[in-house]
Amino acid sequence: MWNNLKWILVFLNTFIVKELAAIPTYQDNHLEDERNSPGFLTIGQKYSYAIGSTVVLPCKINDTDRNSQYVLAWKRGNAVLTAGTVKVTMNPRIRLIPVHELPEISIGSSSSMSSHKSPTGYNLELRDVRVTDAGDYACQIGTLEPQEIVHKLEVLVPPKIDFISPSGGRLDVAKGSAIRLECRGSGNPTPKIYWSRKNNLMPNGEANVTGNVFEIPHADRHSAGHYKCSADNRVGSPDVREIFVNVLFAPEIEVDRAFIHTGVGYEAQLTCLVHSEPPSNVIWYKDTTQLGTTEQHSQQTRGNKHSLIIRNVTYMDLGNYTCQASNNLGKDRSSLTLSGIPTVCYFDSKTISDYRDRYNITWTVQSFSPIREYRLFYRKQTPKSYMMTHQIQQHLDKSYENAVSGGSSSGSSHHYVPYSTGLSDQWENVVIPENFPEYYPSSSASFNLNDYRFNNHMMSTHHHMSYLIKNLSPNTNYEARVQARNDHGWNKLSNVFHFSTRSEDMELEASHTPTVLRSAGLLDKGWLSSDASASSAYKLINICSALLCISLASFLRHTTN
Repeated sequence: MWNNLKWILVFLNTFIVKELAAIPTYQDNHLEDERNSPGFLTIGQKYSYAIGSTVVLPCKINDTDRNSQYVLAWKRGNAVLTAGTVKVTMNPRIRLIPVHELPEISIGSSSSMSSHKSPTGYNLELRDVRVTDAGDYACQIGTLEPQEIVHKLEVLVPPKIDFISPSGGRLDVAKGSAIRLECRGSGNPTPKIYWSRKNNLMPNGEANVTGNVFEIPHADRHSAGHYKCSADNRVGSPDVREIFVNVLFAPEIEVDRAFIHTGVGYEAQLTCLVHSEPPSNVIWYKDTTQLGTTEQHSQQTRGNKHSLIIRNVTYMDLGNYTCQASNNLGKDRSSLTLSGIPTVCYFDSKTISDYRDRYNITWTVQSFSPIREYRLFYRKQTPKSYMMTHQIQQHLDKSYENAVSGGSSSGSSHHYVPYSTGLSDQWENVVIPENFPEYYPSSSASFNLNDYRFNNHMMSTHHHMSYLIKNLSPNTNYEARVQARNDHGWNKLSNVFHFSTRSEDMELEASHTPTVLRSAGLLDKGWLSSDASASSAYKLINICSALLCISLASFLRHTTN
């Protein structure tokens, strides 16, 4: 009996020891069993996805022998989404994706050996992300002391303009009034609002302006246009809305060329740029006479460009013109002059002479009728004369403008004398005739200006001239000006041209090809210093030509005999 009791005690002792061994013991306030419990290989992160995207939130744990003893759960706040392999939520857009470690491949191993291996985590997939899906998602291991990682999901929302003013997309405002445009948008992140103008810069000269409100204190015609409000947060494409700003104002006229050069027999075009809103009615006047559409005159409109076209210009067409524009807010007018005088001459010779005591000066002028004569002015340049140049320019230009405005309407030649300004003693002046025999009538009584209409097209409208100035001082700076006259009058005096002589003459290589240059350099400046002398020069040239013809005829007759 004692022996039976002894074996019973041994059995109980063995059983108790085994059971006690299965009970976890505490050591340093930690469960010894936790040493072998799984841990996270994934860290919590923030994920930003655009609305409508598919998001996969990772949750991976280390591989232990006891993974199957613990439950891996996904939670959002207090709501349990999944527990182990079981999907708890009814949301059809959520599903679990098991995470498996890749098996170690060894010789003789079978691929089927790893097919039953427990997953090392579960990723949470969320399809068609919505704004309401934003928030914290926790992956939790159901140990005695639960472990978890938390992912933060941010849903990015493209920009959208919710408010714009004026709402109709159009704003009509009177000139001088204030303009206020407002635009507000939503999205995640909050979009930036900026304004731009279609096919144009903003009124301040910049490409765009940032801010919900755009204001112009005082509107003018340059304020009009299509303004675009753009909301952009770099998610998707910017949202854009447009407002058309229409500024109402009375006509404003711009003239690119107020003085138009032409010639008898040519076609001329006078143009005014008319800015107005609403559009204007444009009327053309010659002096005080309103012009209509005829075979001689026609009017053309392209956008805000209004043109008067004169075909086959006659002498009577020269003069002052006015374009007048009017709408219900007011009117404006601008004057233009159609003239046959030459354009301003410009010098095209080099600025340093090849010689010490002379200089060959050249210039070019445009004229639609023959040039009759030139006036060349030159003098030594001194500090005092250099400072007075601007003053002389203004004085002569004013005299020219007075002469043109006083005589253009009558159609007579402008008897404009450039050196009758009290400054003539400061300049040497030379009168140089331009010799075109085919344009000079034998008798002034039979001369008719309209006869040029047929010959004008046979000649070049650009005239080139040169003059050799002699008896200059060596190594000296000079300045020169020139003007030209045709049958319509004198042109405006040219700008000041500066040239210099050398201290010694240059050695020039002889040219095998002779240079032919029509020059007035052989004419004495004293002999050509007045209109009367110029007339005498014309007669002398004609006499010489006649004598040459007589001599040639006599020689031919003598040879024949």
